Amino acid sequence: MSEAPADRRWDPVTECGPFSDHAGLFYQTRDALDPAEDMRLGFRVAPHHCNLRPHCHSGMLSSFLDIALARGLRVVGGIAPPLPTISLSIDFMAPALLGAWIDAWVRLGRIGKSTAFATALVYADDMLIARSNGISRHFTVAVRDT
Repeated sequence: MSEAPADRRWDPVTECGPFSDHAGLFYQTRDALDPAEDMRLGFRVAPHHCNLRPHCHSGMLSSFLDIALARGLRVVGGIAPPLPTISLSIDFMAPALLGAWIDAWVRLGRIGKSTAFATALVYADDMLIARSNGISRHFTVAVRDT
């Protein structure tokens, strides 16, 4: 089974840090998007993502959504890191089974002087399974290492 579906061009997500490298492989695209989305991120549910049922663990979906919303703000919104999460809410509606393709439709909201808002609808093989809202902090001045 291939990782990403062949419906559009999916690029591996890089430069998100060691946690996402460990949890991933995640993919991103801005190819052939629906008008109600700014970016898509996705991954294939593997055994190490699952609970005992085997459904994708809600903690895995939460981590993925945290990364997806921040990635959308970085890539589409042009916000440089660091971009720490202030708030992340997720409404889970249905499970995602082992082998499913998880697809987050990310939409950017307001980007203010120090906060940025994003939302996502999450699908597992075209079935809506969750929705998420996130608020991130961003910095308008350079942060120096001392």
